[in-house]
Amino acid sequence: MAFSRRTFFAGAASAPVFVNFLTRSAAAQDAETSEVDASSTSTRVQALPIQRTRVGEHVVTAISDGYLDISLDLLTNIDADAATDLLASKFQGDPPVTTGINAYVVEMADRLVLIDTGGAGAFPEMGKLNERIRQAGFQPTDITDVLMTHLHPDHVGGLVIDGQLAFANANVHVHQTEFDYWTSTENRDAAPESARGFFDTARTAMETTGDKVQTFSGDNEVVPGITSRELFGHTPGHTGFMIGEAENGLFVWGDIVHVGPIQFARPDVGIAFDANPEQAIETRQRILEELASNRTRIAGMHIAFPSFGHVVTGDRENEAYRFIPSDWEYVIEG
Repeated sequence: MAFSRRTFFAGAASAPVFVNFLTRSAAAQDAETSEVDASSTSTRVQALPIQRTRVGEHVVTAISDGYLDISLDLLTNIDADAATDLLASKFQGDPPVTTGINAYVVEMADRLVLIDTGGAGAFPEMGKLNERIRQAGFQPTDITDVLMTHLHPDHVGGLVIDGQLAFANANVHVHQTEFDYWTSTENRDAAPESARGFFDTARTAMETTGDKVQTFSGDNEVVPGITSRELFGHTPGHTGFMIGEAENGLFVWGDIVHVGPIQFARPDVGIAFDANPEQAIETRQRILEELASNRTRIAGMHIAFPSFGHVVTGDRENEAYRFIPSDWEYVIEG
């Protein structure tokens, strides 16, 4: 099923997609998230979507929670013909557009940090993170810290499964503005019916986490070696995280880009669920310009897996920027 403007804004009809998935049974989620039989002639899976890279003294593992097909009508400031032309110029297929749902595990000397938690069954194609964390050689109980880029369902949904904390030993770090916005009854009541499921999901996750929630503000070291960066616009407290130093580090930028083939070329293109569309565009343009200049490596939750790469200035008409994926690393030392 493609996620479209109609399903997003259809009011109560679309709300259950996000309202109830945190409380669904573990058995139902397991059924949805089990890997497809690789011997099937109709659908074949790739090798496990788990990839590691070294970032200074740390090893970062990208893990795919799944994917989502989104309709072009969710994009703003661009018409369907222009969007389709851009997709074709990047050798993409016909719409809808498949966007990844990525999360990242950071191995540090005395911590195991998870950045975002995926969707835990918000759609059938999501909710594979916990299974794949184990397949990557970790245990959910080993996670010491969870860093939230923001509290949309496809990022916070994996924090609580079947009413229990998925990462029982972890402190959960979230920007104070983000926490306040999504846990506010006043904000929920003022939101359109179609958006209230977003609030319910975030509040359930935060209330279940309880005193393990640690809020932060500004651009500060959230855990040793990882610094927050305010990237407001997509949500009120949307945050990126810098692992290490800019020159040799990795900047995990959350949802700066949802549809890479379009938004790198056209940073002025937004998406329907930006909380502040103008601010989201300004933030995206500013960050892309900065990263193209300082050549910091990036990773993003909705860039094609594994999403490691660099931003460079575009070299053709109507292409502001391009994304250059990092080469495959055959050996990870240490």
